[in-house]
Amino acid sequence: MAVICAPEIEQMERLDAPPTETQTLRQRGGWSLRPQPRIGLDLGSDDELLMVENLTEVRWIVYHNYHRLGMIEVGELLGFHVPKYGLLSVRPYEDTGDAVEYLVLPLTYNVTSVQVYRRQMGSEVDVYDLRAA
Repeated sequence: MAVICAPEIEQMERLDAPPTETQTLRQRGGWSLRPQPRIGLDLGSDDELLMVENLTEVRWIVYHNYHRLGMIEVGELLGFHVPKYGLLSVRPYEDTGDAVEYLVLPLTYNVTSVQVYRRQMGSEVDVYDLRAA
């Protein structure tokens, strides 16, 4: 049968060892005096803010890469937080029964605002278009 006893702390001998000192070693991959590249965090910012303004007398439905963002009323200015790549497209809200054509604009990082406007070509033809600013 095994005997279990508590260790006697008072009887432990003290070792005569020098005190330890922590030193940093400069090795490859260790501490460096040169600035290191920073990691970008995906926090909300104004970089993804896209302003869409309707300068026409028609209501439009706004899409980004075939995903519906919402409807923009006459003379309204809307702000959307979307990644600036792919396509921004709009189509008229009213169903006229004719074939509906989309206005399409490719997005880049430099695009901050988009305007939907109307211009006249000749005396009878109205053309709607998108303008990036």
